[in-house]
Amino acid sequence: MKKGMYFGLLLMLGFSLMSATCSSDDDDFDFDDDCGNCSIERLETVLSACSDWYIDDLERNNNNLDNNYIGYRFNFSIDNGVTVTWGNNTETGTWSVEESGNSIYVTFDIPGFDDINDTWRLDDIDNDDDDDDDDAFEVDFEIGDDDLEFENENCDF
Repeated sequence: MKKGMYFGLLLMLGFSLMSATCSSDDDDFDFDDDCGNCSIERLETVLSACSDWYIDDLERNNNNLDNNYIGYRFNFSIDNGVTVTWGNNTETGTWSVEESGNSIYVTFDIPGFDDINDTWRLDDIDNDDDDDDDDAFEVDFEIGDDDLEFENENCDF
């Protein structure tokens, strides 16, 4: 009886030690730990210093919408203005940043851009994306399961 109890305790201790050595980066789950290099200052600097951002990924309510924005270029200014150009068209709007707890939120307000206009949580600022072959700079946002990813191939940071 004692042998079985000791074996059970040893087994529980072993599982506890194994789970303590795994980080959330060791699995496929998102535990909001992706943005270790994120700050409001870094986000504002990256978005405003680089021109001609484009949408690489936009998913809302399980609908892939990035093809709707092919050829659209987003230019963010440090004074929280954003200009979108496509073809011979131009639209201007605003973007604002705030921090709440451990998260950074960005609100976009661009007339006619209802797919984008919302308050998004910053998920990542990355210039070395391991999940594809390009070297583009990326800024990723999310709202629950919805994703918005701006990309820029001419951004040197």
